[in-house]
Amino acid sequence: MELGTAPVLEVFASFQGEGLFVGQPQTFLRLAGCPLRCTYCDTPHSWARPSEAAGDYVTPFEALVRVMRVEYDTERPISVTGGEPLIWPEFLLGLRHVAGARALHLETAGHDLETLRRVAPRFDHLSLDLKLSADLAPPAAHEFPEAELPESAADFDHLRAGQLALLAERARAGMQDCVKLVVQSNTAPNAFVALLEDVKRLAPQLSLFIAPASPRRDQAFGDLSTLEQVTAMALEIGLEPRVLPQMHRALGVR
Repeated sequence: MELGTAPVLEVFASFQGEGLFVGQPQTFLRLAGCPLRCTYCDTPHSWARPSEAAGDYVTPFEALVRVMRVEYDTERPISVTGGEPLIWPEFLLGLRHVAGARALHLETAGHDLETLRRVAPRFDHLSLDLKLSADLAPPAAHEFPEAELPESAADFDHLRAGQLALLAERARAGMQDCVKLVVQSNTAPNAFVALLEDVKRLAPQLSLFIAPASPRRDQAFGDLSTLEQVTAMALEIGLEPRVLPQMHRALGVR
């Protein structure tokens, strides 16, 4: 079986700071490389795709060894994050092969629907970031020529429908996934209408987490009026959103 390799940016033990498993001790495996350019990204250092010569590319087995080295207590669920892990599908498939029964979580924007469908069965939990096309600068397509990237608002609408249908299918099979939505204070609340309506129509059973964009450096959270309005809109159409900032950043821990 070809397990593939991927560039590892960092491996560390901490607790989950967002989403359905917030507060749970987990070990984080951060992969480098992301073609998306979210304007609110809090890890832009993870965007670049390392060269084969300069990058720290490892096999799934080598990654698992690094995970075990940082776990000072018992085995924890492994949260694979990035960057964008879907860039490295063979590595993700191989990680399940070597991890055995250990819980694997995947944090992803799900930009490539076919790849997401392919790797999803190997993960116990998917945490999907829903994106507004207005929140993205032009993607770095030249760095990731193999990536299937949405280019227009219509592409994002089509992609979101497929993402939510996939997670709804997993929910019917008993899987616990969630969707996350980052809200910037300078975004018009009405920009979120179609997104929220898609969640209600296609996957109302999913846990929906709404987060204010994390401040940079030592700044406090800014104006939360847009966050409040988007949350009210979700409630009005019958969703049950939960507002949750990134707790590890709020507490000043890794």
